[in-house]
Amino acid sequence: MRRALCAVALLALACLLLRAARVGLAGDYIDNISKITAQDEALYAHSAIAMARGGDWLTPRFMGRYALYKPPLLVWTAAVSSRLLGVSRLSLRLPIAIFSALALGLIFLWAGELGGWQAGAVAGALLLSNHLWHTLAALCMTDGLLVAFYIAAFYALFCDPWLESRAALFGFSGAVAAAILTKGIAGTLPLAVLGLYWLAARRQERPAFLRVCLAAALALAFAAPWFVYQFAVHPRWFWTEHIAVEILGFGAGTPPQTSQENQAVFYLMRLAVTDPLLLAAAVVAIPAFLSDLRRRTAGPVLLGAWMAVMLAAALGWQYRNAAYLLPLVPALALLAAGWGPFRTPRCAPWLWVVLAAAFLIKTSAPELPWGLDYRAGTVQPTAPILSAYCEQARGNEIIVLNLADDLYASALPLAHLRYATVAPLAAPAGPYTMPFAEMGITVTVDQFNDMARYTPAFRARLREWGLDSGTPIASLITARTAADLAALVRGHPDSDFLIPTTYRSAVESAPQERIDAAAGYLLLLSRTPLERTSPPAWSCRM
Repeated sequence: MRRALCAVALLALACLLLRAARVGLAGDYIDNISKITAQDEALYAHSAIAMARGGDWLTPRFMGRYALYKPPLLVWTAAVSSRLLGVSRLSLRLPIAIFSALALGLIFLWAGELGGWQAGAVAGALLLSNHLWHTLAALCMTDGLLVAFYIAAFYALFCDPWLESRAALFGFSGAVAAAILTKGIAGTLPLAVLGLYWLAARRQERPAFLRVCLAAALALAFAAPWFVYQFAVHPRWFWTEHIAVEILGFGAGTPPQTSQENQAVFYLMRLAVTDPLLLAAAVVAIPAFLSDLRRRTAGPVLLGAWMAVMLAAALGWQYRNAAYLLPLVPALALLAAGWGPFRTPRCAPWLWVVLAAAFLIKTSAPELPWGLDYRAGTVQPTAPILSAYCEQARGNEIIVLNLADDLYASALPLAHLRYATVAPLAAPAGPYTMPFAEMGITVTVDQFNDMARYTPAFRARLREWGLDSGTPIASLITARTAADLAALVRGHPDSDFLIPTTYRSAVESAPQERIDAAAGYLLLLSRTPLERTSPPAWSCRM
């Protein structure tokens, strides 16, 4: 079985690395129905690059400020990979792809235990050909890594439902700790699965209550040091960003939504559209699964607890995100493989035909919601513009308007990057934002045009927050009107700008050279180019 695990994991890794190497950073849709891009990937990539090159391995940063909205395990793995292999989109994504491929191998073994090698092959093929898994397991984002640790924790419990062996106990607890260090509160969900399993399973097939408590205590103890460190060293920033904004604001609150459907319709639609084959195969397996579940044997109870907790979490979490479906995908693959009619020797040959045809059809239609996309490219229209600009090795700062690049520029080796927005009113700090205006991380055009006056006060406020650095000051410039934007451009003739063409009239009198960079965007280049002291430190083609 070890050889089979290695073979399956290597096949999955090859598929993921092919995709990881060809898709640009932040260059795909997380939700291709609502067209929600992978903006967070550029954010995590920036933090990993900064960590790999600048140190401070305990505290991630973004554009000079602390970035404590998520625990750092994803950034750590990407930073280590970049430190060893050099900075590239493939090195940033490599650890996630490796963990995801190994997790797929565990799903193969798990299904093989349930119904033989045919069932294992079915589960592996269904997971490998799933659009959501195929996308998130090849991006530098928390979702693929989180689900890999979920699978490892559940597989340890499946192999030893009593958690009697040291391998099972520490394997489960270590995987849960890694999940917590990947995505905070969401990482504790395997503990809820363990609790539900303990309540539902037969007495002879469940761990002792003290063993459950020990597993939970070990998981929390393994994960605790980083949280304790941040509370001790950066208490105000950590409490505000990680607890008040991320957990209490986004977790317990009702943040703005990207879609108007209710929770159930939102997730059912995306599951059905992104993989109708997996959904159909799982539905067919439900009668046999329910029959086994009534006997309360370990296998179906554990899988039922897994699906119930993940579904409840997705529906209970106020913010809707297609990525929240990912933890259900391997569970549905196990359901289809372990209890569907496809594992029988009579159906196996037909199954291979169906799965092979489905994979070919999915790869031949990459533009569809259920397609598998191996094409080179990106959904970011500004990425080629910014990469070409980066390759000019200009020493001028560049200001990107309205985050048109989904933070792609933040992962490039640019001399100096800022962002700007045009909004009628400045958004007040609330439960979903940090008070960046108070710290000077967000400034108005008037403030930016007179930075020498405001910088000392902003430095003092940042020190009050535990950050003794002026680097993050004026990372984001807010303009209230097009006239404000024009004043910004005129006031900084030595700066370059990337601006949507909708603001063409506002920059007609700009002192910079105006270039139609691509459909919909203008590149304003200073007529006084500054030379960089060194060439770009890594690839401009991220």
